[in-house]
Amino acid sequence: MLEGMKMATQGMLAMMAKQDVVANNLANVGTTGYRKDTLLVSSFNDVLNKEMGFTGTDTQGGYMPVGGGIESSGGLFTQTATHYAQGSLKATDNNFDLALDDNGKGFFTIQSPDGIKFTRNGAFRLSTTGYLITADGSFVLGQKGPIKVKGTDFKVNNDGEVIVGDKGIDKLLITSFADTRVLQKVGAANFVASSGGAVSGDCKIQQGYLEMANVNAVKEMVDMMTIMRAYEANQKILQTQDQMLGKSTNEVGRVK
Repeated sequence: MLEGMKMATQGMLAMMAKQDVVANNLANVGTTGYRKDTLLVSSFNDVLNKEMGFTGTDTQGGYMPVGGGIESSGGLFTQTATHYAQGSLKATDNNFDLALDDNGKGFFTIQSPDGIKFTRNGAFRLSTTGYLITADGSFVLGQKGPIKVKGTDFKVNNDGEVIVGDKGIDKLLITSFADTRVLQKVGAANFVASSGGAVSGDCKIQQGYLEMANVNAVKEMVDMMTIMRAYEANQKILQTQDQMLGKSTNEVGRVK
């Protein structure tokens, strides 16, 4: 009975955590370059069995749980997974707005006061010193370093080459990652990497466009309703278990 209360409580906590992630996705529907998050929930024993190589059908991984089977109890572990699919492109007719059209593979590389970061947010502007920067003042990097543009009349071709007049001055540094698990989200649309990526040779730049968030608002709303139903179901289970526990404590075994 107490185990049932514990499992129902864990279910409610998991649904609360999932709702927070969905709510954050909905809040960033209009954020340029935002990547959708999903919450993954695993029990302690699922994580332990996976790490120890136990499949549940044999002992080839070299590990067998005490009692000969997988335990059903244990705490919950959550992990946020980010989806890197391409978002839709929106025309802005602003030369400083750039969008990557590469099925979500690459990232603009920026130099912030905290170090190198990566982003799909191409809403850039010109600094007072003539450098191409992000909204928070970070430098947009080319393959030669921070990109400096003389004047506002510049072009960026599909290959990422920055052209002022008739002369190419640099090429946007677009970084791709074979394993996106090395990326960690910082803020709404920036990422830092625990290991280096590679300069992307297969990038396509659209000037005068911005890539929108890859969030489907309708799907997120449906997910939120599903989460609420699951939360309410676990809540009812917890209430039922509590009532049963109260009866067993107060009535079972009562001497008449």
